[in-house]
Amino acid sequence: MFLLREMKEDEVEEIILTEYEHHGYSVFADLSKTNYKKKVFVAENNGEILGFAIIYWNENEINIGNLFVKDKFRNKGIGKELLDFIIRESMKLGFRKIYASVPVSSRALSFYLKNGFKVEEIVKHYYGLSKHAFRISKSF
Repeated sequence: MFLLREMKEDEVEEIILTEYEHHGYSVFADLSKTNYKKKVFVAENNGEILGFAIIYWNENEINIGNLFVKDKFRNKGIGKELLDFIIRESMKLGFRKIYASVPVSSRALSFYLKNGFKVEEIVKHYYGLSKHAFRISKSF
């Protein structure tokens, strides 16, 4: 059992450190240097963060910056619930399509495709030299 909610201010550091530990960079920290609006939602159980999702947007589009579930909590429906939650939030903000970028070599792609996303394009060198990404989207 878990609760989905907006991140609390005192959880910022945990989100950033988790991103650095698993990805080598922090989407949250990088977004703080831009004009994008952002929100972070967490899945938690008894105060422990099981996973989180970061969305960011401007007047034109909304994107998933990161959707992450800790290894020991994967395959329990948390990622799907986070995804459904951020889609509802996107609709509240007036969007009818959400975008994400995932590494070409990532297992995340199958998760997104299984949940109705479509590949729009391959973005060469998105994550650095020879580290390409799929730009994906889902309309709702």
